[in-house]
Amino acid sequence: MASKKDSELMGAYVAEQEQSVEAPVSEAPMPERRSATITPVKQPERSMAEIAHENRTHGREDVGPLKYKDNLGWLKIPVDSLPTAGIFYEDGMEISIRAARGEEIKHWSTMNDQDIQQLSRVDDILNYMIERCVSVKREGVPGNCWKDLKNVDRFYILLAIQEFTFPNGENELKVPYGEGQELTVRKEMVDFINIPEDIRRFYNHDERCFVFNVGNRPINIHIPSIGVNDWLKKYAINKTNAREPYDEDFLQFAPMLIRDYRALTVKDYEEMVAASRMWGVKEWSVISHVTEKLSSASDPKIRYIDDGGVEKEVPLTFRGGIRSLFVIPDPLQSIC
Repeated sequence: MASKKDSELMGAYVAEQEQSVEAPVSEAPMPERRSATITPVKQPERSMAEIAHENRTHGREDVGPLKYKDNLGWLKIPVDSLPTAGIFYEDGMEISIRAARGEEIKHWSTMNDQDIQQLSRVDDILNYMIERCVSVKREGVPGNCWKDLKNVDRFYILLAIQEFTFPNGENELKVPYGEGQELTVRKEMVDFINIPEDIRRFYNHDERCFVFNVGNRPINIHIPSIGVNDWLKKYAINKTNAREPYDEDFLQFAPMLIRDYRALTVKDYEEMVAASRMWGVKEWSVISHVTEKLSSASDPKIRYIDDGGVEKEVPLTFRGGIRSLFVIPDPLQSIC
């Protein structure tokens, strides 16, 4: 799920509702693997963090791994430590997490991320864990603002919750690589987002997004948030269930064109769709190019150095699927 691009997710939600199902998403269960000694590559200071540093009045402090003393209480996550370096959020946001408890893990264990027919439900379960185990505070905005989290930060936070829930390594996450080998992953090893320079230079601090001036028309392109994606998913499902037509092409780009979900109504959205029909070749070329680049930039990868000293990378694909984050494999081995 973490490696799915937002435009592909929108299409999959629609296909799911129309029961246009092809093959299962995941591969067959992995054979027994042997562990290997590898060295994770220390991720360099990301260019996104450099931008955050430049735009911040006070200097940025280096943020190390979170301190998991136990799995009790709430643990604050510095916004600077997120994959996006916090530059797409308003100043003053505070994020805290707690360990997952029995109720959350019970719901999580009903997940079947092996079946594309349940893609929408998998996304709902991911959001359920975020809603229950994350507290997001924004200045002047009441309530828990967890839906304001960017999708690329969501999976990082889920990994933080996983590590807080299992502080003694009771449920290590394994990623297969090479022939019959696997490595144990922690969130610091993952390169969640790496935006290319030709896109990065259009970052606008005031708008907290990328701004492209095409002729006299500014086009704002955002890193998709949980709330916007959730709103669009429900819109597509409702339209499909009501057998009402809607612009499926625009829906592929919509997650990156909408800033906030709070005041968004069906009327507002459909007026936006109608206005987009006046856009020409230049506008759509820019939007298509940028959204494709941002989707590729948000495909998580793990970089490591193998036994031969060669730096390599593998996609973030857990053995056992996403479900394995909070469900211990082979739990009977720990029972006397």
